[in-house]
Amino acid sequence: GRDYVLQESVRIMKDDIVEGEDILGALIMGHPFQSWWIGTKLSIHEARKLVPHQNATTIQVAISIISALLWMIQHPSEGVLTSEALPHEDMLRVAKPYLGQFISTRSDWTPLKHYHNAFKGHNSPNINEKDVWQFKNFLITDMD
Repeated sequence: GRDYVLQESVRIMKDDIVEGEDILGALIMGHPFQSWWIGTKLSIHEARKLVPHQNATTIQVAISIISALLWMIQHPSEGVLTSEALPHEDMLRVAKPYLGQFISTRSDWTPLKHYHNAFKGHNSPNINEKDVWQFKNFLITDMD
């Protein structure tokens, strides 16, 4: 919005974050369980015990890079791999102590569970109630 002109001053938030947590994961949808959420939750307090003066987001992002780098150092002849091709057991062995609480839970959420069209006549989604997992059920406005 500023035509790539950086702002005049920048402040990196460190110890001024006093509460909160970073919840990172994936919502898997469309199977017989409706939805399933799997991920991690790391509080600012847990994060600071692990690495002083850092925050939960920094730690969760950095440890994934560190685990991949360690694997690369230990396997120099493997060549270029995508993140999906890396052995997840090895990645988690390094990363898990820094990711906080692991969560894996069922959810009854669907894209139509709490659907309400507050603007009837202005956006008329063509929702599919028989197959709730259709892409158009995730849209706010009609694609027609």
